[in-house]
Amino acid sequence: MKTGTAVLAALGPALLSLSAGAAEGFVTRQGSQLRLDGREYRAIGVNLPDLHQTYFGTWFHIEKIFGTPAQARQAIVAGIEDAGKSGLAFIRFFASPGYPRDQAMLYDRDPARYWTLMDELFGLCRQHGLKLVPSLGTIPGPYLHCGEKGRAILDPQSKTSIWVRKYVGEFVTRYKDDPTVLMWELVNEGMLNADVEMVGRKLLPAAVYPPGTTGVREIGSLEDSLNWADYQRLYREQTAFIKSLDQNHLVTSGDAHVRPECTSRRETFPNFTFRSDTWREWLANNLAAQPEPLDVFSFHFYGNATPDQANVPWKGMAMLEEMRRVVRCVQAADAPVFIGELGAAPNNQADPSGRWLCASIDAMEVENVSLMALWVWHFPWQPEFTMTSATYPDVVKRAARFNREHAGLAGAGTP
Repeated sequence: MKTGTAVLAALGPALLSLSAGAAEGFVTRQGSQLRLDGREYRAIGVNLPDLHQTYFGTWFHIEKIFGTPAQARQAIVAGIEDAGKSGLAFIRFFASPGYPRDQAMLYDRDPARYWTLMDELFGLCRQHGLKLVPSLGTIPGPYLHCGEKGRAILDPQSKTSIWVRKYVGEFVTRYKDDPTVLMWELVNEGMLNADVEMVGRKLLPAAVYPPGTTGVREIGSLEDSLNWADYQRLYREQTAFIKSLDQNHLVTSGDAHVRPECTSRRETFPNFTFRSDTWREWLANNLAAQPEPLDVFSFHFYGNATPDQANVPWKGMAMLEEMRRVVRCVQAADAPVFIGELGAAPNNQADPSGRWLCASIDAMEVENVSLMALWVWHFPWQPEFTMTSATYPDVVKRAARFNREHAGLAGAGTP
C-alpha cells in the first residue's frame, strides 16, 4: 500500500493545476509570470527573519539584542510600520517555532496562544498593506528537538515527520483562505545542505535547549546527512502536501542556489572529491534542484559591481551578469523567479549609498523578475546588513517605485 506522502507526490501535477483557479486576492502563476486580480504582479519586499519569534517574545537572542520582550515587540511593530509606510510589498520570515528552548516556551506549552499571537501579527501586517512569505523550515525539520537523526525526515512514521506534518498542517490550514500570505516557502537554503557529510560537524549547542535538558547531541553523524535525491524527493512531497491543504497559494523552495561543486558532491558523496561545476553544469543543477510541483524558483544573491572571484568557479563573471543568466534560464523553463535574499557583498555597510542594490533592482526589473526581498530589515542581529528607510533611503525609494509600477501599490513610499 502506498504511503500518504507517496500518494500526495503522485498527485503533484494535478494539484499544481489547481493553483491557476485561485480566488480573487491571491497571487497565481501563468508561465514565468505571477498574476494578481487579472494583471501581472511583481513586487519587492524585505526579510525580517525573527518577525514572529521576537513579536511573541520567544527568540533566544531577545535579551542580548533588544533588552526586554516589550522592547523587542515594539521593535517589530516599528519594522512593520516602516515597511508599510515605505511602500514595500511583503515580509519574508523564518516561520518555525525556533530553537528547542524557543519552541518549549510557547508552542509546546500553549499552542492556542501561539496561533492567537500569529493571528495578531498577520493582522498587523495586513493593516499596513504587507503580504507575508512564511519560510516553514520543513527540512530536515526539528529532528534534534525530537531526539532523532537528520534522515528521520525521510521516514513518514518518524517523530520528526509527524511533527512537521502537524505544524505545517496547522499553519497552512489556518491561513489557506487569507491573501495576506503571498506564498508558502519550504525551508531556508535547503539545497546548500545536500550531499554535505555531517560526521563531526557541530549541531545545535546545549544552550539553546530548555534548562535541564540532558543527553543533548551536539556533534553530527552520517545519519544526519541528506543527499541531492533526498532533497528533491522532500521538495516534491512537501509541496504536494501543502497543495493538498491549500489550493489558493503558491509554493517556493527557499533555495539560495546549488553549491558551485554540486555535481562532484552528488557523484562522490559521502567520500567527497572536490571539482567545481562548469557553468553549464551549474545552471542545469539549479534547474533540477527545484522540481515540480514547486511553483516559483528561489535564489539568494549577494554581490557588487565587480566580479566576485572568491565565490564562483566561472572566474570573471560579475554578479549582475550571473543573476541575469540564471533568471533567463529559469524563465526559459517557464517559471517565475523569487530572489528571496538580495544584499550587497561583503555586506550592505560596504555599499552605504546602496548603489549596487539599486543597480540590481534596475537590472532585475529589465529581466522581469517577479519577486525580490532585500536582506535585511530592522535586524540588529546583523548590523552590517540591516537597513531601514532612514539608513538606506535610496534603496527603499527605488523599491517603492518598483512597487508602484508593478505591484499596484499606488502612491506608496516617497517618489
